[in-house]
Amino acid sequence: MSRFRRSGPTIIIAVVLSGCSAAPEEKLTPTDWLRENSSVLRDLESFEKGRQQQAVVRLKNLGPDRGGAVVIALLSDSKVDYRGEVLLARLLAEWRDPRGIRYLLKYLQHQDQGAVELAGQGLIAFEGDRTVSRALLEMLENPSINQRIAAAGVLSEMDSEDLMERFSELYRKESEKVVRGILVRTVLQGKHPRRDEFLLEALLDADLAIREMAWGAVKKRARLPEVKYEPSGDEAARVKAVNILRRWLAGNS
Repeated sequence: MSRFRRSGPTIIIAVVLSGCSAAPEEKLTPTDWLRENSSVLRDLESFEKGRQQQAVVRLKNLGPDRGGAVVIALLSDSKVDYRGEVLLARLLAEWRDPRGIRYLLKYLQHQDQGAVELAGQGLIAFEGDRTVSRALLEMLENPSINQRIAAAGVLSEMDSEDLMERFSELYRKESEKVVRGILVRTVLQGKHPRRDEFLLEALLDADLAIREMAWGAVKKRARLPEVKYEPSGDEAARVKAVNILRRWLAGNS
């Protein structure tokens, strides 16, 4: 009998504890999950890449539905710094979740090059999204050279049709050779109907490396007329050669 009385409190405590046990993780709301996994935010904002990646993996393992809800809850928290925000937006991009787009566009314009690279990688996932394409084209007219370089790089990876439609306009007014080089490289990678026309324009670029890149593609063109074009040659001779090529192209269109 005494043994029963001694075990009574133990049974009661066990019952109380079982009633207060945490809900299964899959039943937790985003807010509750974050409360029970508060270290995730600290890890995201860490300067140690290993800790950041561990946090990303934990969120990724939740899947696009639950994980997306948790990520949005985190992004809604004003306490998240830029390192955390760009990683979270990048994760949304992996799930093709358009809620990450505005954050990715924001960080493509950031001063931290690491954040810019992550944002660019994320935006490529939204290839074909006209909202993204239009925003990047607007960035190509930004006074900041770094922003124009970043925007051109993403559009190039996207094989953007919008970029090709505006190639001549953007190329002619672009003062930075790095951006012009990215634009010409984009032409080389694609099969746009006006590809040859764009490359002939690049044969007159002020930068030798760009002229060499364009000529490397043009000279492989079948039935190309014989012209005396040298990327490093005299400007007048280059203009004369390009005029011959333009007449040839017009006759073969």
